[in-house]
Formats: sequence, C-alpha cells, structure tokens
Amino acid sequence: MTREARYTVYEVEGPPRTRTYRPQRGRRWLHIALWSGLGLVVLVVAVLAGSYLWFRGEVAGANKRVSAEVRAALESGPEPGAQALTEDMQPPTGMNLLLIGSDRRPDNDAVYGRSDTLVLVHIDPDNDYLSLLSLPRDLRVEIPGHGFNKLNTAHTFGGPALTIKVVERLTGVDIDHYLEVGFVAFEQLTDALGGVYVDVDRPYFNDNDEWEKIDIPAGYQLLNGADALDYVRFRHDRNSDLGRMARQQRFIAAVREQAMGWNLPFKLPGLVSALFDNVVTDLEANDILKLAYWAVGLDGGRIRQTTVIGDSQLIDGRSFIVLEDGVLEKAVSRFLTVPAKGEANAGTSPSSGQGSTVSTLTVPSFPTDATPDSIPDAAVWREIARKVPYPVRAPAYLPSEFHYAGRAPSEGGTYDIIVGGGTKPAFRVMYQRVTSEGIKTDSYMGITATTWTDAPAAS
Repeated sequence: MTREARYTVYEVEGPPRTRTYRPQRGRRWLHIALWSGLGLVVLVVAVLAGSYLWFRGEVAGANKRVSAEVRAALESGPEPGAQALTEDMQPPTGMNLLLIGSDRRPDNDAVYGRSDTLVLVHIDPDNDYLSLLSLPRDLRVEIPGHGFNKLNTAHTFGGPALTIKVVERLTGVDIDHYLEVGFVAFEQLTDALGGVYVDVDRPYFNDNDEWEKIDIPAGYQLLNGADALDYVRFRHDRNSDLGRMARQQRFIAAVREQAMGWNLPFKLPGLVSALFDNVVTDLEANDILKLAYWAVGLDGGRIRQTTVIGDSQLIDGRSFIVLEDGVLEKAVSRFLTVPAKGEANAGTSPSSGQGSTVSTLTVPSFPTDATPDSIPDAAVWREIARKVPYPVRAPAYLPSEFHYAGRAPSEGGTYDIIVGGGTKPAFRVMYQRVTSEGIKTDSYMGITATTWTDAPAAS
C-alpha cells in the first residue's frame, strides 16, 4: 500500500541571481552535498546488495549439501504410531526445526559421525514464541532396522535422514527443517563473537587419553571456541547427558544475550563464513534473514527451554537413559504450548519432577571485617578479603550437606576476568555437596563477585 506524500512549496522572492550573488555559493555546495549524499546512498545500496548476494551464495552452499534422502524425510512427516504427541493437543502454529550438533570433522573419515547434540526448535512468530527441547543422546529408542539403541546412533546408521525420522517417531513432532552444525563451526562461531562469557559452576578437568582433554577452572569467565566446545560436550561425571544438556542450553542463552551488541554488524561477515562453511541446512537465505530479524526483537521471556530427564540404566552392559511413562509426553506438550501473553518468563525447566540442574539461592551475609567465627569457612572469607581490592561479604549460612571444596583457605579462588583489552578482579568460592554418608557428589554451589558491574548476565 502506497501513501501520498504531502509537501508545502514556498515561493522565495529576492534580488536577481548573478554570478557574484553570495547565496549562489551556498547553492553550489547544496548541489555537491545532495550529489554526495545520493552517491553515498547508491554506495550503501550497492554494498548491501553485494552483501546480500554474498550471503545468498554462502547459504546456497549449505543448501547444496542437503541430500535427497533428507528432503524426502522432511516432506513425509511423522509416521503413523508416533509416540509423544497426544491426541487432545491443539495443532501448533509456526514451524519446527531439528538442530543437530555433529561430531563429524573435516579430518574424520566416518560417513556421518554421531549426533552429539539434538535439539528440537519450535518457532512461532504469530505468537512471539520460541521453544527448545533438548533430547538426551543416550536415550534408549527403537531405530528402524537396528533395534533398540542410543538416540545418537541413528545419525551413525543413517545420517540426518534417519535421525529426523526417529525423532519424529519418538515425539510425534512434524519436523519442517533441519540444521546440522559441525564442531568446527561451533568453535569458529564462538571465536568470531570474541568469546562468550559463562559462569562455570566448577572445575572441569580431564587428562585421560581415553576421553577428550579439558582444563577449565570454575568461575565467571570468557570462553574461547575450543574451551566452549569442551565445556558443552563434557559428560564424564555423574550428571552425564543431563548435565551436558543443561550446559548446552545455558550456553545458547548466553550467546543470544551477548551476540546482540552494537558491534554485531562488524562481526557478521566472520560469523556467516564460520557458520555456513561447516553447516548443512535446507533453510534458504530469505528464511534465515526473516528468522534472524524476528529473533533479534524477541522478548527473552517468550523463550522456553525444556530438558528431557530420565534414569541412567545399565542394559546389556551399556549405559542408557530410560524415561518414565508420561515424561516425554509432558515435555512435548510444554515444548509446543504457547505461554500466555504477559507471562513473566517462559523459562528453563526439566520435563520430570527431579528439578532443574541450576538454581539461585539468596542468603544473608556479613561484611568480612565483622565476620563471626561461627559462620561457615570464616577463615576462607577473611583470606579472600585480604586478596581483593573491594569489600567482601561472607554468607551467613549454607544449605545442608554443602562444604567448601578447596583444601586450604588460600585456595579461595581469586582471579582476573578478561574484559576487552584489560581485566577485572574477581573471586570464586566453590562448595560441593557431600552426602551424610560422606559421598562426594557432582552437585556444586558457587559464589562469585567482581567489580565488573556491567558484565553480561551469568548464564
């Protein structure tokens, strides 16, 4: 629809125009300014057009890598007998995308590799709603032609086409599009952003050659691409798949928050190149641009993250995640159900009653110069106060069974956070849950403080 522009034209009276009339000079500069401005507009349009053509070329390369089998799987929809989608649910609007994080590397000779991460994404622009459903890679499922196995082996047996069919059969969700991201893309994307700030709950360390090496200390810090990949993939503790899914969702939330800065346009070329050199997707350039434009303006309270939580069981000598009856149905229902307008926060939630892997606790505190000896680990807090150049407050009490995880007060965890070209002082005190029987768990509580008052929110 076009609109009529309304202009008011004024007749200007004055002396005859001559070559020596002074306003003529201003008119000449006006012409120069107009033509310069017009030239700048043309240049900007040309640059934008060139950028768009370049972007289309990058996406086209990712589209060409989509196999005919994958396109057929996306078009066919869920097979009869799909499990989790209940009959009484209202048909959802919007579209569904399967995000696959693959461990296939350029130097990996495996045909498909394994799907290290599986996340269903529900996108509903009409209701301003975005939802994520993380599926455990070790979930025990039936894979057509291969019997019962871990969910991630579907990618090994039949690539993304078989993975799509297995996830549709498992959840009942009709997958419209898919996007597969390799390890290289994840690392390069993180580095192209300049790193991502994450509040790391505890130290992650392993130097065993049998598994991936990792050495990340606890505390709020800037993770580069390699460390970020190690952080989201780590699973060699008692939390296994469930802890990994929680870290992945927290990292995604941190990326969304921190990527939307004023300097994003300057980072876009590097981000696009890093992504589409190592991505396979059927989403076309215009679809991606529309989704990106919509996502930038989306209220964070309209984003819901759901994790499927089950029990770890040893079956025929292999460890699987097994779900109780109704858990998956509840997760899918929450995944597809649009929260009411004005709802405070769609939030992050597990799909079972076991509780979230991350929570925040508010407790009273004492300034360290008035810290009584009766509070937990008073010597630790006094040592920290001696090391850092700002006031420190110690917690008045701790939840039961949580104990200081260091071996001495001097291990209070003072360090520097990298901020731009400098640093900000910080400290981290970590507590570990120890059961009444003296068994150390992989449940931790951390307290971090810094002078960096405008740091991105801890995720």
